[in-house]
Amino acid sequence: MRSILIAAAAVAAALIATPAAAEGWRGELGYTQYDTDAAEVGAITGRLGYDFTPHVGVEGEVGIGVGDDDGAELDSAVGGFVIGRLPVAQGFSVHGRLGYARLDGNGGDDDGVAYGVGGQYDINSRFGVRGDYTRISGDNDDADSFAVTAVIRW
Repeated sequence: MRSILIAAAAVAAALIATPAAAEGWRGELGYTQYDTDAAEVGAITGRLGYDFTPHVGVEGEVGIGVGDDDGAELDSAVGGFVIGRLPVAQGFSVHGRLGYARLDGNGGDDDGVAYGVGGQYDINSRFGVRGDYTRISGDNDDADSFAVTAVIRW
């Protein structure tokens, strides 16, 4: 609950902060590590997002599992989020996100509310690098995910 409040505060702060990123479409590609009680598995992750303002946007993500942990495998991960950003320095912003995610694997399926925080460094107006931590509060198990992605805007 505390993490949800922190994410909500970041979104509220982002609404009144100075602009950080451009409005419009963005795509991302990278790697996500999922840690659960049962296993630690990875995925190649793709995201597609639309930023309504420099501070508020939406994004969907899809992950395809790579590797396994003692037989535990992630087949896929999907999620949808609302994201809020707060610029903290030239070219660098922090963000909070809140949404829903589902993990499918050979150990079963799990879904639930997902929330997290992260940061993004913009190399220029079109390209950036982003890191995220997201907690997925599933029906059967909770998962922590850590992602690093390359960002492109158009």
